[in-house]
Amino acid sequence: MARKTKEETENTKNSILQAALNCFYEKGFSKTTFDDIAVRIGMTKGAVYWHYKDKAELLADMIIRQIEDKRRNVPVLEKSERGFLSALRDFFQKEGEYIEQHPDLQKFFFFILAQVEWSDVTFNTVMGKIGDIRNFYLEKVQNILTSAQKSGELAPTVDVNNAALTITNLWNGSLHAYVANKKQDSTLTKTFFYGLDIILERLKKEK
Repeated sequence: MARKTKEETENTKNSILQAALNCFYEKGFSKTTFDDIAVRIGMTKGAVYWHYKDKAELLADMIIRQIEDKRRNVPVLEKSERGFLSALRDFFQKEGEYIEQHPDLQKFFFFILAQVEWSDVTFNTVMGKIGDIRNFYLEKVQNILTSAQKSGELAPTVDVNNAALTITNLWNGSLHAYVANKKQDSTLTKTFFYGLDIILERLKKEK
């Protein structure tokens, strides 16, 4: 058999990951097998194992690729003409719109937030492979709040790390509620910005 090109290998992995996402979303992480994934795309189980030794490794690659995809498609966090805090709102506005426009991304977040049974082995394997990428949102918020504080938009007494963690947790909670709502009768950003604006007003007034 001829050796596959890098492009062919990448296309195969993308097919496996898409099939895995659909299987995970429909059956849950623990109930999905490599047989299920292989059947979905007309491959053998051995072919799936050739690319991923287990589901934890596959899950880690799925997370990394989703984060990298958003990094490419959502503008980096920079200061806007209206200031750093406006840039923070702009980033989450674009992030929310991007998620709302991509059903597969909604599937991914619902699966990650509500369907993965995080055993110690799975958690440790995944965290060991994805590294600091898991702090994608937290680091962005920390950076912009630090810049806002240096520019005088935020009071010098603001604990930037705790503020960033609070905002990130609000985002994760809003995201969870959005993807869990099958009717999709509200926007992700509407829920999130209601809380974010309250937090930012509090931080700007802190002495």
